Amino acid sequence: MKRITWTIVAFCLLLARPVAGQEAKPNSTLINNVQIFDGRNVIASSGAVRIEDDRIAQVSSTQLEPLLGEMVIDGKGRFLMPGLIDAHVHVSWAFPFSKADQANESYVTAGAVANASAMLKRGFTTVRDTAGTDYGLAMAIDDGVVQGPRIIFTGRSISQTGGHADHRKINEKPSNSLIHGFGSTIADGEAEVIKAAREELRRGAYFIKIHAGGGVSSPTDPLHSVQYSFEEMQAAVQTAADRGTYVAAHAYTPESISRALNAGVKTIEHGNMIDKKTAELAARKGAFVVPNLITYWAMDKAPGMPPYIKAKNKTALDAMTDALKLLKEAGVKIAFGTDLIANMHPLQNQEFLLRTQAFTPLEILRQATSVNASLIALSGRNNPYGKLGVIEAGAVADIILIDGNPLENMTLMSKPETAFSLIMKDGKIVK
Repeated sequence: MKRITWTIVAFCLLLARPVAGQEAKPNSTLINNVQIFDGRNVIASSGAVRIEDDRIAQVSSTQLEPLLGEMVIDGKGRFLMPGLIDAHVHVSWAFPFSKADQANESYVTAGAVANASAMLKRGFTTVRDTAGTDYGLAMAIDDGVVQGPRIIFTGRSISQTGGHADHRKINEKPSNSLIHGFGSTIADGEAEVIKAAREELRRGAYFIKIHAGGGVSSPTDPLHSVQYSFEEMQAAVQTAADRGTYVAAHAYTPESISRALNAGVKTIEHGNMIDKKTAELAARKGAFVVPNLITYWAMDKAPGMPPYIKAKNKTALDAMTDALKLLKEAGVKIAFGTDLIANMHPLQNQEFLLRTQAFTPLEILRQATSVNASLIALSGRNNPYGKLGVIEAGAVADIILIDGNPLENMTLMSKPETAFSLIMKDGKIVK
């Protein structure tokens, strides 16, 4: 089905029957004749959504009469749902590994701008950036300077010396102070962790991210390593709490995950090697876990990866199927994230297909909308955007119209360029 165009919209306006004497507010749009998935459940088979400015003003289980002067879009039975949310991205890591030693700020920014625009065109109206992107790009998008999803960013993640975000070569000299690298700060001891966290909060971070264990892409730390002491983690948690927000922790193993949870961390990023006991702990704590499937699949297939990345990635990839089963059985709040880097970002929507090995289509759509919105809400009053991830009165008007029903055919979610006939962010049509 062809993309909705302004010509079609104008034609619909001519056919609309306005309610006598009742005028629409400026910038009012009515989308009629749509199936409505509100982020939780399907609530209408032929309903309507009215948008005023950047907010949803009315949701109806039946079609509505247009108001005078209102833009009207005939949904023609399409599937309407909230804009997508990706809870684990690296918008600014859009440069290939081969350019890592050459990429300066202008090169990184150019790639980030292009990457942000592409994410929005894939239906992601909100992303949670877990290292690398700061207030500059987020502000440029909010101000309309460039196009992209709103960015809930952590700024620089915080790592111990020799931790996941310490990308120094083995022959580099040690340092006796904080080290700021691309997307990360190396901090040791409670005092340095507090200072690093406060610095990111000063720069507008919505949350703090620490590295609690080994990672795939880092050269000097094995996956099984546990990083940061309990006291260092608590220092980060208290610093974030004082600002009314929370800490996220990169962690794979039961040891690193349980230490982080017991220290007060609210979200676990990855969690590939979690066991039953630790999954149950996460459920009791009410924590979110943000697994990512597509990034491990992509790195497994990518040519030219360093051997140490290939080896660690294989371990993480092989563990993921069991992890998803344990998380689901324990009743953990599971978010939707992709964690793609370098030139792998175009695979973002393939995450929907990979998740079908463990989740139903309804569960996956909830993860990418209302569940992720609940995670973002952990930032409390630091989040200025309002209610995201749902179709209801008062919520931000982020909307997708899909040609077909993804609850019956999840493949549609992997083909936004053809299946998404309309993408709206803040009440404005971007596709």
